[in-house]
Amino acid sequence: MKLVRFSTNGQSPRLGALQGDRIADLQASLAATLTRRGVVRASEIAAALVPQSTRAFLEGGAASHDAVAGLAEWVTVPAANARLHAPIADPGKFICIGLNYRDHAAEANQPIPKEPPIFAKWANAILDPGEPILRPRGSQQLDWEVELGVVVGRTARYVPKEQALDYVWGYTIINDVSARDFQFIGSQWMAGKIPETFAPVGPYIADTSEIRDPHALDLKLWVNGKPMQSGSTKTFIFDVRYLVSYLSGLMTLSPGDLIATGTPPGVGFARKPPVFLQPGDACRLEITGLGRLENPVKDA
Repeated sequence: MKLVRFSTNGQSPRLGALQGDRIADLQASLAATLTRRGVVRASEIAAALVPQSTRAFLEGGAASHDAVAGLAEWVTVPAANARLHAPIADPGKFICIGLNYRDHAAEANQPIPKEPPIFAKWANAILDPGEPILRPRGSQQLDWEVELGVVVGRTARYVPKEQALDYVWGYTIINDVSARDFQFIGSQWMAGKIPETFAPVGPYIADTSEIRDPHALDLKLWVNGKPMQSGSTKTFIFDVRYLVSYLSGLMTLSPGDLIATGTPPGVGFARKPPVFLQPGDACRLEITGLGRLENPVKDA
């Protein structure tokens, strides 16, 4: 399933499944299926099993999954008539990994890390597809980073690496936007990572039936149509299995947690001369099987 959050006619975002050129409204489809089976409180039950929040849906676990898997009635809308929102807007934790590709560490003149460097973003950094990335006041070094996003599907604590992918629900595209002039002021990176709009996400979350192997995906990024980044998850330093296992040893991972797994080479600050995003620019990101994520740039 390709899980989306979508809206039509200015209504609140709700969960859907992208099906070619149409989007199935999951809550409405479940309500229709239950009504057909003679369930009296179909709408209330559907709202409980398929809420509008992606995180709440994943917290529903097997009950929510089985309800969607058993849909017999589909309520759909044309994708062309819908607005796509970030497929998850409310992760309990938004965990980011730095320097996770050997060639990116080399271009940044950084040693290969012995353990994954970790930093965080917050949910207010998440941005819908198509919405503008805002360059913060005082920043002149706005940069891009295409990354594979991992969405946790089950509570995970002290998970062995061999079982780690069993705790993943799916994958998405993340642009780990970075203000380099803020990021490198001190020893911690957070100041350049946490501003609003610095985490475009989308266009959907592909579940593990869609992405069988997260370690064989191509990542690409263009700025104004010019190719800037091209890499493969084959060259991870720490693969998804390692990251989920490692993080679950530090803290409890919960359904709906979001992990950004690092970026391949081609970022702006490492170019000679450096290249940074300007108002009026546009970023386009693609990862195998995960669609296309596009956002323009403007000043805050």
